[in-house]
Amino acid sequence: MKRLIFLVIVLAGCSTLTPLQRSKLITAFHLIEDANYEEGKAFIEEMVEDEEAAKWPRTWHARGLLYQNAYRDGMRRNNRNLYELKPRQLFVAYESYEKALDLDAGRGIRKQLTPKYVLLANDFQRMGQRRFDEGKYDEALEAFEAVQQIRQSKLLNLDPDTNLVYNMAVAALEGSNHEKAIQYLYQLDAYKYGTNVSHLLSAEYLQQGDTIEAKRVLEQGINKYEDNEDLILLLVDLNFEQGQVEQSLEILGHKSSVYPNNYQFPYTKGLILQKTGNYQEAIEAYEESLELEPEKPIIYAHVATCYFNIGIEIEEYARTLEQNRLVIRERERSTAALESATEWLNKALDREPQDPEALAIISELSALLDITERVDNVVNPMDEAGESDAE
Repeated sequence: MKRLIFLVIVLAGCSTLTPLQRSKLITAFHLIEDANYEEGKAFIEEMVEDEEAAKWPRTWHARGLLYQNAYRDGMRRNNRNLYELKPRQLFVAYESYEKALDLDAGRGIRKQLTPKYVLLANDFQRMGQRRFDEGKYDEALEAFEAVQQIRQSKLLNLDPDTNLVYNMAVAALEGSNHEKAIQYLYQLDAYKYGTNVSHLLSAEYLQQGDTIEAKRVLEQGINKYEDNEDLILLLVDLNFEQGQVEQSLEILGHKSSVYPNNYQFPYTKGLILQKTGNYQEAIEAYEESLELEPEKPIIYAHVATCYFNIGIEIEEYARTLEQNRLVIRERERSTAALESATEWLNKALDREPQDPEALAIISELSALLDITERVDNVVNPMDEAGESDAE
């Protein structure tokens, strides 16, 4: 009964075929239904080579169905002989279906191929994921692009899948296919996919040495998305790396007024001021940041570093003085700054830092300030028996 129903469906679009044509197609579909893939392959490939049979839409329908079914059976049974029955098997199946549609003037097989296209898109999607996980990014991209082509075909005509476009963009990026990476990232940008797209586009332009476009993309993303904190900080970093310190500080000052509850902006301002040797201004920025986020040990550690550097600078300056009274005054200022550094370092320790960056700063600074014992207890905590808690 199953075979009889199948034949009714298959032959529904074959009323104009001759008895010989009908017989060949019946045989081809019998072989597919019986999962006799090797014999079916030989038989159908012979039909494809036949000048007359190659004009029949059902010949190509059968060819696509053979390779698709063999591939799916092979993947399900982990049988390589089936899913590699022919090189680029899924692509051959897809190309065969497309050929069938081109030849089918009466559109008699469109309804039968529609569910096959859905399955084919799913198979290509899984293939793309496997190839990506294997590091075969060019093959992953090709598979994802096939999914997009199937989805956008006249047969399915589905709405764009932005997650699929994102997969295509990432595969292109990983495979160093810069042209396609930018193409797909701009598609995502048009859909307002998210700030990550602006980040990736900017990084791609930077890799190509185009800082102007990199900045433009970040600026557009900042204006387009509300959750733009990362983009703002990236733009600030890019300006700073190019020596445009004032521009970076202006951006941070403006964004601090727009987002007054975001501690990252005054914190980043502090980092820039610290790197440029403006320690007192950096401390003020860090203190502003701490008002918003008082439990970040890394900020306390940076304040301690600024005070330490101030103390060292004053000490160096004192060595250039000749009047004893001035030397004493400057050394008192230096001592006060170093005491402040110790005070802020202890505040960092009070917050039990776990961040590796904070611990690194604390460890280095503690050695310079000679308070290593307490720091060692934080970095390498010991129980009463003298053994590490980690042990």
